[in-house]
Amino acid sequence: MRRGRRRTCTSKARIADVGVHPEDPDMSDGGISSTGALPYLRRMMQFSWQRNSLLADAAANIDDPNYHRRDVPVAEFQAAMKTAREREQGLPVPMPMSIANGHGPFSDTESIRFTADGIRLNPVESGDFRQHDGNDRNLERVMQDLAENALAFRLASELFRKEHDILRAAIRERP
Repeated sequence: MRRGRRRTCTSKARIADVGVHPEDPDMSDGGISSTGALPYLRRMMQFSWQRNSLLADAAANIDDPNYHRRDVPVAEFQAAMKTAREREQGLPVPMPMSIANGHGPFSDTESIRFTADGIRLNPVESGDFRQHDGNDRNLERVMQDLAENALAFRLASELFRKEHDILRAAIRERP
């Protein structure tokens, strides 16, 4: 059995080629990017950006014995976004997610912590079937998750850029 260090994939090229970076100072909370859909799109980009690292690590370690894939449930993030929107609209919010953390309408969840400067993920091991070598590899699932995550980031970044450009044009009073 091969033993050694786990490989870590640090490449974010698949989602970073759209021209918008979720940690860009122009995307900070407050100012022009804190209105309408922009905070939600920003959080979506931050989530996808960080989740990409988890998925890339899973792909890089696909053949390592005893490697257990870690991920963050997308449904949990979607529920947090829905709850934040409902809170912003003044709708009643379920008790477990109604505790505000001081960062706008976004509330922390079991695996996701919203901070002023981004999102902190607390990934959990996937419950996938373990192979004879202790690895829970599923290359097709990892590749599908990577593709879906990249598309989510691309969609959010393009919508963010368009909304941002519309606001800037309105401020400059030019089309």
